[in-house]
Amino acid sequence: MRVLLAIDESEFAADAVKEVEARLNLPGISVRVLHVIGTFVPPAAAIVEAEGSLAGVQQNVSDHYQQLVDETAKRLKNLGLKAEGVIREGSPGKTIVNEAREWDADLIVVGAHGLSGLESLIMGNVARHVVDQAVCSVEVVRAKRRVEI
Repeated sequence: MRVLLAIDESEFAADAVKEVEARLNLPGISVRVLHVIGTFVPPAAAIVEAEGSLAGVQQNVSDHYQQLVDETAKRLKNLGLKAEGVIREGSPGKTIVNEAREWDADLIVVGAHGLSGLESLIMGNVARHVVDQAVCSVEVVRAKRRVEI
């Protein structure tokens, strides 16, 4: 079974990683850990840090996220899973769906940010796009909410 695990640096992605660690730690599972670098305008501090080079900023961002996916893949490998980390550039939802199609994934696992209403409309909803467009099964991991009495 091939599992595409789409992550970012959020607590929601961390929950998705934990879910894969807990439930999909089975022989024959291959996991591709993916982070999609979306279009962004770098802050001035990042440009200064890269000595005024936009290419330098892009390389720093790429290096940062490659480290993130590699560390996550290493965690999964330590559990006995076959795992690799990749980064791609583009629109996150579309890129996750395309990666799953091209890699022939059997399952996509994503964390849900839990946005709703206007906030979801403005910021987009990657998980919803993936669920609607994927050609394989999708598991959306939501953080467990504590109910206060």
